Amino acid sequence: MIDLRSNFRIKLGFALALVAMVIAVACEAPKSEPEDAGAVDETHRIFVVHSYSTAFPWTADLHEGIINGLSESGLNPDRDYQLQTFYMDTRINFTTPEQIQERAAEALEALQDFAPDILFVTDDIAIEHVAVRYAEQNPSDPLSTVFAGVNVDPTVYAPISSLDVPGGSITGALERIPYEEAFATAQRLFPDATRVVIIGDAGSATQSARAAFMLGGQSADYGPIEVVDFLLFEEFEQRKSAVAEFQDKADFIAILNFHQLRDAGGAIVAPSEVVDWMVANNDLPEIGLLADWARDGILVAVGNSGLKTGAYVGALGADILDGADPATTPIVDPKQTDVNFNLARARSLGIEFAADEVDAADMAFEAIGGR
Repeated sequence: MIDLRSNFRIKLGFALALVAMVIAVACEAPKSEPEDAGAVDETHRIFVVHSYSTAFPWTADLHEGIINGLSESGLNPDRDYQLQTFYMDTRINFTTPEQIQERAAEALEALQDFAPDILFVTDDIAIEHVAVRYAEQNPSDPLSTVFAGVNVDPTVYAPISSLDVPGGSITGALERIPYEEAFATAQRLFPDATRVVIIGDAGSATQSARAAFMLGGQSADYGPIEVVDFLLFEEFEQRKSAVAEFQDKADFIAILNFHQLRDAGGAIVAPSEVVDWMVANNDLPEIGLLADWARDGILVAVGNSGLKTGAYVGALGADILDGADPATTPIVDPKQTDVNFNLARARSLGIEFAADEVDAADMAFEAIGGR
C-alpha cells in the first residue's frame, strides 16, 4: 500500500529545495554586473587625427609612439580605452586646399560621432584644420587636445594663449629641426666640411621650418659650418638642377622634406623616386634633418624621432586623462632626436664610418628604402 502522505512530503521537499536553488542562483548572478559596468564606464575614448598617412614613416612612428606612451602610463588598448584613428592623407593623395578642407570636414564629422574624451593630432594641417577649428566651433564644450609634430608657432591660433600657459584645451609638443645637432654630427663625421646647402620641398610644413630657421637659425652657433643657402622647390626638376649646381659650391647637403615635389604635369613624385635620383646623381654627403630619411636612403639622418615624440605626447595625454589640465600644461619642444645611418648609401659614396659612430647610432640601415 502506497503512503500518500510520505510521497507528498518527498515531493514537497524536492520542490522547496529546487526553489531555494533558483533563488540562490538569482541572487548570485548580478554580483559581477556592477563591476563590469564600472569597467565600461571607466574606458576612455581616444580619437587620433593624422595630417598624413602610414605611407609616411614619420606618421606611422608617431602613432606607434602614442600607443607606447599610453601603455607606459598604464593604459592598454581595449582594456582601458577605445581608439579611433583618421588619416587625412594630405601629403600624397589630398594635397589641394579644397581637398584638405574636405578631409578636415570628414575628420570633424568622425570626431563628433565618436565623442572622445581626448583628441590627439599630428603635424600642422591637423592642428589647424581639425583641433583649432573644433575648439573655435565648440567653446562651450572644450575637448582636451594634445598635438605633436607642429612646426608653426601654435600661439598664432586664437585658442592657444601662450606656450607656457596655453590657457585652453590644447597643448602638445613642438617640432623644431635640430640644426645644431645635425651640423655638429656632420662636422664630426666630415671634419673638412664647412659649407652646407639646405633643400626641401615647398610644402606647408617645410615652409614653416624655413621661416623658423630664418627667425632664429641665423643667430645660432653652428661652429665652422656656413649655411650657404636654404632652398625650397615646387618641382622635382628644379631640385635636380640645384643639387647638380651645388656639387662644387657646398661640402654636404642637408635635406628637409621631399614628399611634395611635383613633376611637369603637376603630380606628386614618389619619395622613393626622389631618393633613387639622389643616390644616382649626388656625390656629396647628405644629412637628413628628419630621422626617418636614413631609412629611405639618405646617408646620415639627425632629426626628431617619431617613436620617441609619439611616446612623449602619449604620456602627456595619459596625464590629462588622469586629471592634468591642458590649459596649464606647457607647450615645449621635447627634443626627442635620433641619429641614424644608411650603410648602403655610405658604400655607394665610398665612405666608411668609424665603428664607434655606427655603434652609437640609434639605427643603421643596410639597404636603401627598407626597414
